Amino acid sequence: MKIPIDVIPERAGHLEVVEIPACDRRTLPGVVSQRACLLYGARWMLAAIRDAVHLIHGPVGCAYYSGTVRKKNYRVFSTALGEKEIVFGAGQKLEDAIREAVSLRPRSSAVLVYTTCAVGLIGEDVEAICKRASASLGLPVVPVNCPGFGGVSQGKGHDVAAAALLEHFIGRAPAGPPLENSVNILGEFDVQGDLKEIEQLLQRLGLNIICAVSGRATVENMARAHRAGLNIVHCGRTGRWLARKMEERFGIPWRKVSFFGLAETAAALQAIAAFFNRPREAAWVEKEAEASRQRALPYLRRLAGRRVALFFGASRMGSMARAFGELGMEVVLCGSQFGCREDYTESRCCLGRGTPMIDDAHQRELEEFLHRYRPDLLVGGTRERFMAHKMGIPFLVFPQETSPYAGFNGFVNLAREVAALVGAPVWRLGNNGFMREEGEEMVASKYSVKPL
Repeated sequence: MKIPIDVIPERAGHLEVVEIPACDRRTLPGVVSQRACLLYGARWMLAAIRDAVHLIHGPVGCAYYSGTVRKKNYRVFSTALGEKEIVFGAGQKLEDAIREAVSLRPRSSAVLVYTTCAVGLIGEDVEAICKRASASLGLPVVPVNCPGFGGVSQGKGHDVAAAALLEHFIGRAPAGPPLENSVNILGEFDVQGDLKEIEQLLQRLGLNIICAVSGRATVENMARAHRAGLNIVHCGRTGRWLARKMEERFGIPWRKVSFFGLAETAAALQAIAAFFNRPREAAWVEKEAEASRQRALPYLRRLAGRRVALFFGASRMGSMARAFGELGMEVVLCGSQFGCREDYTESRCCLGRGTPMIDDAHQRELEEFLHRYRPDLLVGGTRERFMAHKMGIPFLVFPQETSPYAGFNGFVNLAREVAALVGAPVWRLGNNGFMREEGEEMVASKYSVKPL
């Protein structure tokens, strides 16, 4: 099937209509990518660990950049490297910074030291420095080796962070039998209360969460995570690798599920209940799903037949495509800044053949897609917001910034917010500022929206 837009030859494999796109490759030189670096990928995974000191070993700009994650501002410390340290070394400055940070947060249970490009280039022996500091302070001082140039995208930072958690924190408590009716959730970051929604559903099954990596992870509950009866993987990229390693090391089985959308949430709860042999506790699931559908019905009527384009992390594309399908919307594009073959394969199964999928798209490609397909909504990260608005297309940030989207209540929230965005009167304004009639078609030039 022909590629629907023009792309440079080197990018042709990254856009597929039938198969899965090429992925895990470096961005082409000269192309302005939507990706982030390894440091931000590691921070995405680790920022929410609240009882640890987070120390960015690098220039102060790296600390500023990585201090805000998922719309939350986290306290970070920095060695604030300058030209002198880059030339003559920064080992002593790092040791002093670790001690000072711990003195400012004396109740901390660990220190996480993130390396940056500058530290990777000068070859600082951060691991040896962390070992000395750990012996001196009597608490874990863990290096997170995430210089920005160390991988093709922020996805590699997720892997580095997961490896650090497994090596230094998970399973450090004494061994013992699995705790009764206990689970871990891997790859859940508690965006705008998602974790609370999931926890309430699991509690109705009679299950307790030991540790949620990393939306509610602490040094103490990660140490007990090896005693869970089941690992629930919610985000494939950040959770699947960790689940496999925990199965090898501790024998914990795992299930990959999604709590986005009614069907996915119901299937997840039923699969988890079946694992724990608790069918009676899951009898309410279908009724709850239908009740939520009825609550969302006024919004579904307004969204039926609308078109949506998705551009965010590949691990959530498949489940969110199903959720938008339940809203009655047609997915006309699925894309991601980064993704692995497993994520894209899962997404292709959800979408079927014929829906374009794109990896590591740059702004020009996204603009051409939007001009060609004219979706009623673009869902993506913050970077794409203003491009969509300039083209007169409603935009929804995901991961979200307003309310939980997970679980049955989250589906109703999603329906309400999408209906409000798509139906906002501002999108019926022409380039002259006058309101156009409902249903009047529009065509977009590169910089404005004009009524036909």
